[in-house]
Amino acid sequence: MVSQQTIDIVKSTAPILKKNGQQITTRMYEIMFQNHPEVREQFRMAAQADGSQPARLATAVYSYANQIDNLPALKSMVEKIAHRHVQTHVTPEQYPVVGESLLQAMKDVLGEAATEEVMAAWSEAYQALSEVFIHREDEIYIGEEKKPQLLHS
Repeated sequence: MVSQQTIDIVKSTAPILKKNGQQITTRMYEIMFQNHPEVREQFRMAAQADGSQPARLATAVYSYANQIDNLPALKSMVEKIAHRHVQTHVTPEQYPVVGESLLQAMKDVLGEAATEEVMAAWSEAYQALSEVFIHREDEIYIGEEKKPQLLHS
């Protein structure tokens, strides 16, 4: 899915993501809501205001960086997030919006540490992870469509 060089670079960023993750994800939501206000309705703004949503995303990004070479360890996290995405009607077309916002936030927060090499690795890693989510969410949507509908009298 991703090159060994990308794995090595992304893993090397895990400590800085652990330290600065919530600052990055808070900035990511600022960027995303400013550039794509149409996605706001899919988010609970209270979870933005109290910092719980950026904190959850920061934990997920750090976990991915830390376990990028052991993706089975992320299965339960992916399941939980994928189901939440289905509940909130996330579409495949929204992944690039999140990706561009996340990468810009990394640049903003990390400054000089966000080298071209680091950003290229994270771009590749994000693309790979978004494909995992899109595939799993498609499976969930299909599974829900196949469930028999209960008739109400």
